Amino acid sequence: MEPEAPCEGDALAPALLHGKRVSLSPYSGCPEEATLSPVSARRYPRTRLYLPSRCTAFLSRDRTVVLEGKTDTVCRGGLRLFLPTLLNPPTPVTVCMAGEDALRGRVVWVGPTRRTDLGIVVPHGLRFVEEISEFRYADLLTTLRAKAQVQRSPRLPVRLGVQVMLGDTFQPATTLNLSMAGAFITTPTPAAVCAEVLLHLTLPGNGGRPLYLSGQVVWRNSVRSSNGFQAGMGVAFDTLGSKEATVLQHFLRHAPPR
Repeated sequence: MEPEAPCEGDALAPALLHGKRVSLSPYSGCPEEATLSPVSARRYPRTRLYLPSRCTAFLSRDRTVVLEGKTDTVCRGGLRLFLPTLLNPPTPVTVCMAGEDALRGRVVWVGPTRRTDLGIVVPHGLRFVEEISEFRYADLLTTLRAKAQVQRSPRLPVRLGVQVMLGDTFQPATTLNLSMAGAFITTPTPAAVCAEVLLHLTLPGNGGRPLYLSGQVVWRNSVRSSNGFQAGMGVAFDTLGSKEATVLQHFLRHAPPR
């Protein structure tokens, strides 16, 4: 687990961004900046929600950077966010979770890097500039939980060749993880969010017969980061037929990660 207490004042080294070493110095002139509440984000119960998120960091008065990442816990006072590169506390940011309205906050701690099946990520603790009201937070949680449905199935880290059909075009790609609800497909040309795709996936032990799995792109990372965070797209499967569900479930239960 990452540290729960803020790591304020940490001296963090410059990060690599798109292959270049840059100093991600915090900038205090974020548009419409408000004073941060002294109440810690830990005051409120936290909810585990693994969601694609877009973070805009304000590095200077005329310089911003947009990073694609994943939120894994959220509360009325803040959230924990995994990003492909490091932002120094107290960098001001805005975060859009799963396409919802942007929330303004600041980085208050940074945890040690961790290696995932998508690449190396850096956990960040963010505190919101304004705490979310109880009623607004209840509505937000309802919306976010519906969008997080694809992540409720355990994922198997596994690399398998797959053909992705977009419209009338097939392109070869590779899975990085797979579950009963969806998959992450690594490809240099990920489809747009909400695009409908058809996957032709041949699983070991299925006699060479491909599975045809339709789904929708629910998040994408369009550029491979300098630290290895993969370019690709997260696909949520449509309702599986009984045959497809049986074959996929058998594979997930018996296949070792690879």
